[in-house]
Amino acid sequence: MILHHATVPTVIVDMTTVQRMTIDALAVLVRKAIRLRSADGQLLLAGPPPAVRRLIERTGTGRIVQVLPGRAAAVRFLARDGRTWHPVSLADGPGTLFAGTGLAEHV
Repeated sequence: MILHHATVPTVIVDMTTVQRMTIDALAVLVRKAIRLRSADGQLLLAGPPPAVRRLIERTGTGRIVQVLPGRAAAVRFLARDGRTWHPVSLADGPGTLFAGTGLAEHV
């Protein structure tokens, strides 16, 4: 995952190694995307496989989470308006992912 520290909190979820996803897992991502939107941020899914893309299409959640072809495309998407990013490991704890966004207490 990649965290963007700026006035617009953006989280990129690298899905390039994901093979499949349950509806419950997608619901978790949607809830996080909604919280990010409440802070004028967004959640980007980078490189989900075809099965996950179909799940997103069937559920209509593409209106809430933006799907990009891969990590490089997601970073380019951030760079369009000068935003920067740095990698964050979830091994450091979930609070690390949302540090500085005002959302850490809601995770």
